[in-house]
This record gives sequence, C-alpha cells and structure tokens, in this order.
Amino acid sequence: MSYMVLARKFRPNTWNDVVGQSHVTHTLQNAIRHNRLAHAYLFTGPRGVGKTSIARILAKALNCVAPSDGNPCGECASCREISAGNSVDVLEIDGASNRGIDEVRNLRENIKYSPSGQYRIYIIDEVHMLTTPAFNALLKTLEEPPSHALFIFATTEPHKVPATIVSRCQRFDFKRVASAEIAGQLRRIADAERISIDDAAIALIARKADGSLRDSQSILDQMISFAADTITVEEVISGLGLIESAFFFTVTDSIAGKNMKEGIAIVDRVVAGGYDIEEFLAGLLDHLRNCLIIKAAGSADMIDASAEDKQRFSETASRFDEGDLLRLIRIVAEARIDLKYAADPRLPLELAIIKMIRLDKTVTIDELLGKLEALAAGGAPGSGEKKNSRPADLILEERELPSEAAHPSTEAAGPEPVEAPPADAERDSADGLNRSVPGAPARVVTLDIVKRKWIEVVHLVKHRKITIGSFLNEGVLLGVKDGSIHIGFSMQNGFHIDAIMKSRQMVEEVLAEVFGQPLTFSCVKKDLPPKEFVTTSRKEKQAQLSQMQEHDPVIRKIIDDFDAEIVD
Repeated sequence: MSYMVLARKFRPNTWNDVVGQSHVTHTLQNAIRHNRLAHAYLFTGPRGVGKTSIARILAKALNCVAPSDGNPCGECASCREISAGNSVDVLEIDGASNRGIDEVRNLRENIKYSPSGQYRIYIIDEVHMLTTPAFNALLKTLEEPPSHALFIFATTEPHKVPATIVSRCQRFDFKRVASAEIAGQLRRIADAERISIDDAAIALIARKADGSLRDSQSILDQMISFAADTITVEEVISGLGLIESAFFFTVTDSIAGKNMKEGIAIVDRVVAGGYDIEEFLAGLLDHLRNCLIIKAAGSADMIDASAEDKQRFSETASRFDEGDLLRLIRIVAEARIDLKYAADPRLPLELAIIKMIRLDKTVTIDELLGKLEALAAGGAPGSGEKKNSRPADLILEERELPSEAAHPSTEAAGPEPVEAPPADAERDSADGLNRSVPGAPARVVTLDIVKRKWIEVVHLVKHRKITIGSFLNEGVLLGVKDGSIHIGFSMQNGFHIDAIMKSRQMVEEVLAEVFGQPLTFSCVKKDLPPKEFVTTSRKEKQAQLSQMQEHDPVIRKIIDDFDAEIVD
C-alpha cells in the first residue's frame, strides 16, 4: 500500500479532532443537534486551518446513518465513502479548475435529483476563483435551493466573493492556529508514529508553519525523511535551511555595541553561508518584534520562545528603548521592500545593518523639554547655573569691543596698522547698526534693516505678551521715516491696532533693545489683499532664518544636538 502523508493520515474525522477552531465546530454541532441548518455556508480563512476538513465532517454528520451527538459514526457506508471521496451525494469541486458558467449550469441541472441519503452537499473550494457569469448563474439556485441541497464554500480570499453570494450564506471566519496548539498536535502525531523529537524542534516547526496546521504536518513529514526516527532542533534548522536564533542575538549585540566591523562580518556570514537574505530579514524582523513586545509589556510571557530564549530576549530588550526598537523594525521592513527591486540583494542588507549600527539613541520629548528648560534657565543642561536674567531662548549675543577700540588714542605718533574688525562688528555693520560700540552715534534705520530684524522683534514681543506679538506679526511693514516704523493692517484688523497701541511702551522697549536706539512706531489701516500679509521675500526669509540660527541659543543647541537645519 502506498505511503499516506501525515496531513491526510491525521485529518480530523470528528468535531473533537479539529484543532483551534472551536468557535466553528461548536456552532455547527449545535445546529445539527437542533436541526437549524442553513442551506449555504461560507468558510473563510488562511490555508491549512481546517476549512475543507470541517466541510467533510459536516457532510458526514448530515448523511450519517447513526450519528452521535452531532458527530458522524465513521463506520457506516456513507461515512466511509465521504472519507474516501467516493460518495455520490457529496461533490467536492475545485473552484479554480471549474470556474466557468458551463460547470455551474451542469450543477443546476443535477441539483434537482434526489440524493441516495438525506442531503446532496456541494463543497466548492477556492470559490473566489469562479467567474462573474458563474456567480450570477449560481445566485438563484443559492437563494432557493431544493430542500435536500446544501452548499459549503471555502476560500482564502473572501473579499473576492461577490456580496450577493456572501449575503446568502452563513459565514464562518477561521483563525490561524496558535503555535501552542500546533505543537500539541505535532506531539500527538510524533507519539503515534513513534518518532523521537525535541520540544524545541516541535516549537520551531510550529513557528515556521505560521498558523497553518497542514503546513506544520508537511514540515514534520519532511523532517522525518531527513532525520529518520530522532529529530533535534539542529536537524530542523539544517533540514529547512533556517537561521539559528543565536545568530540574531549576535546582530542585536553588534547594534547595541555600535560594532561596525562585526556588523559587516554578519552580512558576509549570511551571504557566504548561502542563507536566503529575505529569510534572514524576516527572521530579524521577528527577533526585533519579540524585543519590542517584551519592552512594551514588561514581560516575556507574550512571546513564543523557549525559556532560555525568553531570558536572552529580556536581556537584549533591556539594552534598547521602545523608540530605538521601532526605528530598527522600520529599517528592516524597508530593507525587505528594497530587496525586491535590488540588482544585488546583498546591498539592501548591508545598508540596513550599517544604518542600524549608526543609529543614535532615541531622545524622548521629556528629555528634550528638560534640556530646553535648563537652557531657558540660562545654564547648560543639568548645571542649574543661571547666566543672565533674560530667558535663554531670547538672549542675543551682544559683545563689546575693547575700550581701546572704542576710544582710540590720539597721541600715537604715526599711523598704526589697521586690524580686521571683530566678527560681531562686521555683523552689526551689515545690519546698519552700531550697537556693539558703546557711545557711537546712532545710524539711520532703514526699511531693509527693519525687515531683517522684524522676526526677532516679533519673537521678543511674543515672549512678553503672546497676543500682542501675534497681532504684530499680522502687520505689513510699510516704511521707516524719522525714526518711526510704519506698520499697515487690513481694514478688518482695527481691534489688533487698538490692542497694540495699548502696549505701545512695551513694543518700543523691544524696538530699542533690538535696534540699539530709540524707535517709535505707528499703525495704519490699509486696504490690503490677503497675499500682502507676506512681508518678506524668499531671500529675506532665508536671511531671517539664518539670523535666528545665529542668535538664538536654543535653536543653535537643537541644531547641534540633532544635526538639524532650518528650512522654510
């Protein structure tokens, strides 16, 4: 007699034999007990989770001569014929190869004939493969079939089944079988077959099956052929070409230790060892996911691993923050996508490893706010030293030249060598101001100078009174005449003008602070279109942003710490 594979040999024959689908078996068993059967069922779910097996059990239970509590006896002629696939009353149809309208028409012609037993049952697997005309031809029969007919549809892609078909069926969604349940079934099969296999090997096969009981049985069949009567976890890894879990711990160790040399060596080991890069990235993704689950849940109970690996996962997770693990997972996920389009599959792997090793630690919002608060206090983060009474985010570096430079001696005999002015003096000269030289005469403040400094003015006013600063920001700089800045507002902004003028003294104090000399201002109403509220060109805007970067210590600190840049 020819050999029968484990997936067929241990196919469930009763409701109690089904693994991992109790929500389906319980409902169907009760329907049989209470004679509340639907005329059409739709079984949906991943491959290898028991859809057609349960369809056969239902068919046997309905046509069994001597059922027991909704279970088929398995001994009568009807049960044996259905199990062997020889029953004239149970027709199993492959939807992929019998998908046309002609096949459905033949089904409609034959369905009117009475069965030899109680029901004529049509099991259509992969029903989503039927054509649209075939579905349309099936609709009327499906809605009002003969009393002796019953349809069972199975599909892995329910979204491809027309809603008109789904609405005429009772739908059961099958779930993936848990790894623990798969492992228990594999242990029972191994004991029945007198196969010695490690618990770790069974757990590895169960994880590899990814929720499919049939796939796990096929893998076990393959391992029995590979290792004969004794199967170890090493043989499963070797027989399936898998990567040992210890290898992934080496990867995370090199990432945590910033060991670039070891990271490149890992890539070389993967390629030289003949491992599939896609398989390696998938395993690394699962490895990082386990670390993230432990970090988020604070326990290793929710991951599927041996006790020894759970301990190692906990140790590895303690070396990373949640943000770090999230970014590492994103890098690996992107590498898997890039791998599909890469001419050289090694390159995406190398780039991913290098990115992960060079990745800086995640800085949380709380840490960043703490640093900003320390800077706002006027000292370095954590120093607690207050350097200036003004808030640190508003301090402008105002250095004074040496007194000799401010008041050169007139008694010198002969010309003295000319020295280049300090950088601050150059900057002040570019602004048209003379703030850095005490006692120097005030220079004329032009509209261009005001535009360059206006963002600083608004910033300082906002710090003192945010509403006034916001109102001021909506104005349009019209011109400067006789030491007075003229600011235009639209006709609808009379309230803004009143509020600003009530705080006139505060605004003029800020103007004096920014421009180094007393200035006044006036607010006028003008009929301005909305677009004229943009008071600066792109070139002027870039100059203002560069000035903020130069003057604002908080912005400089952020740029230095995060390697950032200011963009418009």
